[in-house]
This record gives sequence, structure tokens and C-alpha cells, in this order.
Amino acid sequence: MLLFHREVQTTGDMEKIMPLLQDFASIAKNAGMTLHTWAGYNGCVAGTVQFNVNYENLAEGAEMNAKLQSQKAWWETLRKFREHVITTQEDTMYTYVRGGTANAEIPLGTLIQQNYFQFNGNDFLGALAWMNDLVELTKSITGVDANIGTSTYGTLGHMGYFAGYANAAQIDEARAKLMAHPDWFSKFLEGSKYATPGTVVQRHIIKIA
Repeated sequence: MLLFHREVQTTGDMEKIMPLLQDFASIAKNAGMTLHTWAGYNGCVAGTVQFNVNYENLAEGAEMNAKLQSQKAWWETLRKFREHVITTQEDTMYTYVRGGTANAEIPLGTLIQQNYFQFNGNDFLGALAWMNDLVELTKSITGVDANIGTSTYGTLGHMGYFAGYANAAQIDEARAKLMAHPDWFSKFLEGSKYATPGTVVQRHIIKIA
């Protein structure tokens, strides 16, 4: 299972941007694609907007994109949206090594906590094993599972885990449980031997379309 990820920084004028994002989702749905759109929240650059699509494989992605790009309304909406874009990051395709569901319906307002870093070249399989162990430990403490992904296209060596919450109160509750557990923080810190210094990020995004 693959995850396509696009991130842009916009002007943040959501009154003008939101209708365009809703149009993107509708046009994509008509082309057979489930497009998830997120606004940056805690830890993100102001005005951040992210777009995600799950694909079974590259062939499915190519087929969906061909249908999408045949829609005149897609290009018209894209031109309007670009008027509000300040910068665009490189597109990244991740491979799920844990989790991942095609065409999943995610409720508006869902918060995703993203934890990721740039791998430092020190034992890739060890890094994946550590991350899976951390996610398992976190799940046993909080009841919240997470997906794990590594970059396959774009900058290689990007890896992280992503957990969903219904609201901020659930995140607060989970954080309190983790901080109270005697083993969790030491397990979290074990990951430092796999991460390039200065690349460790923890942030939230919220589902808006």
C-alpha cells in the first residue's frame, strides 16, 4: 500500500481557500479517487495544507491520476488554488510497513499526530523494528494504533508513524498515559540512534475536506 503526500504553504486565507479544497475533493471523488485534505495545526508552518491519497500500487495511482487529469474542472480549480500558494514542497510517496487502508473514510475534524525523521543510515531494519515496537507499546498503553511509512519516492530515508484521534482531548489523554508509563519515554528515546540530528518532528494536522 502506498501513500501519496503533497504539502504546500498557503496564504492561510481559508475563507477563500476552503471552497477550492472542497471542490478538489468532489472532483477527485467523481474520478474514483479518495482525496484527504488537511490543515496544519500544532507544529506546522502557518497556512500549511496537505493532500493525501492511498494507492494499492503505482499502476492504480497512474490510472486514477489519468482520470483526474481528464477533468477540466480539476485544472480550473488548480489554477484558482495556486493564487493562494506561497511555497510547495516536493511530493513524496510512502510505502506502508504497518497499516494503510485504501479509500478509507476519515471524518472531518480528525487529528493526525505525525512523528517522523530522516534516517541516518544506521541499520534501517533496526529502525523499523524499533518504530514498530514503540507503536505497539503506545497502543498497549493508550489503545491508539498507528501507521508506519517510509519514503519510496522523493527524499529517501524519510520514515515516521502516524496516529489518528477524534479530537484534542483524546491526544491530551493519550499523552498523560504515556508520560505516566515507566517504560515509554526511554523506548521513545531509543530512536535517537537512527535519526539524523535536527530532523525529528512531532506535529498535528486536522482533516478539513
